[in-house]
Amino acid sequence: MTPGDIGARLAALVRNGDRLLVGTGAGEPRTLIRALIEHVLPMRIGVEIVQVAVGGDEDLAAVGRTRGHRVRFLAAGPRGMAAVRAGDAELFPASMAGIDRMIADGHFSLDGLLVAGTRAAGGRISPGLSLDVAATAARVARFRALECNAALPGVAADEWISESECALVVDTDQQPGTEDPTAPTEAQAEIGRQVAALIPDGAVLELGVGRGLAGVATALARREPGSLRIHTGLLTDDVCELVESGVVAGELPCAPGACVVGTAARGSAGFLRWLDDNPRVRLVPSGDAHDAAHLAGFARFTTVNSAGRIDLLGQVDCPSDDAMFGGGGLADYATAGALRSGSVIALEARDAKGRSKIVTRAAHPQLPGTAVTHVVTEFGTAVLRGATAAERALRIVQIAHPDDRERLAAEAGPGVVVGAVS
Repeated sequence: MTPGDIGARLAALVRNGDRLLVGTGAGEPRTLIRALIEHVLPMRIGVEIVQVAVGGDEDLAAVGRTRGHRVRFLAAGPRGMAAVRAGDAELFPASMAGIDRMIADGHFSLDGLLVAGTRAAGGRISPGLSLDVAATAARVARFRALECNAALPGVAADEWISESECALVVDTDQQPGTEDPTAPTEAQAEIGRQVAALIPDGAVLELGVGRGLAGVATALARREPGSLRIHTGLLTDDVCELVESGVVAGELPCAPGACVVGTAARGSAGFLRWLDDNPRVRLVPSGDAHDAAHLAGFARFTTVNSAGRIDLLGQVDCPSDDAMFGGGGLADYATAGALRSGSVIALEARDAKGRSKIVTRAAHPQLPGTAVTHVVTEFGTAVLRGATAAERALRIVQIAHPDDRERLAAEAGPGVVVGAVS
């Protein structure tokens, strides 16, 4: 089909005032998105579009509010955040488990789903690089538009759509965006070593993304073979490193044959090749991947995440200009980890501009301190489980950059003394 043909067929499906969910990040349906922008939205009024845009092209950021259209990002990268700051898009700070449940219950109704996948072995349709809430959306949306991208890896999934269920199927062959990992700095390597020491053998691990976690996989790769399994949200090159090292092995009871479960993926070209038809990896819907009750059922479930900033109570603070501010899986995973073996937040003590990432009080709390059991910087580990508010503040001050500790202690108030033993 020509772009015009695709646009015309999509326009016949989309009505004024519809709410559409668009597939996520690196696995987004780029051809369908271009058809939506160029051929559908100019002739419709008041269409609402919802997307997790991180890792994708973020072309929907350019839609603005023309003709009453509305773009809502569950999470956004640089282009999306620029649109939010300009008032042309909105952030929708719902957890992935929360939005999945709202879609399933009808509290967040959907009219259409635009998603990418690929034809895989046995005639099935693989979700490619993203399943998350699209599995639930596919069950309730009035119509489904599927972009079958032959360049996406075929990853096994518990449930997905068939071509017969789709009102529009478009075949493409577009290489997905890739992201190469960076070598950890000395500070990040030290953080990785400290985090690795907190993860028990036999753990089911959620491993997030962020600068503070750049050295974690390398440190974990030195562990005993078969000592970990992974149940996380976003799969990255770190997962490949851990599986190929032998540290992550065995199978998860919720995914027979697989030692890795996730809901979306992005990474290097080599990582995407590694994912293709890999029996050790399975994508599951967010309703499973992010369900705190399910995750807390793993006796040694442990979560490791990063943060823009953290305060002296252990509250994760997300700066208003942070590209990841909005929704995501942090609250889902950290809550479950805090109920089990631990919820670790790892971050460098200072940012690239030399500002402390440890602050007195969170300005934009993204996660309560009750969902954080450990905070790690390159200067040490603060154990928060069972600590009073004053003890939390003292322990976190002690792992701040040495030049920031006296100021932070003074701002914390009585009871927090630099150099005191916790």
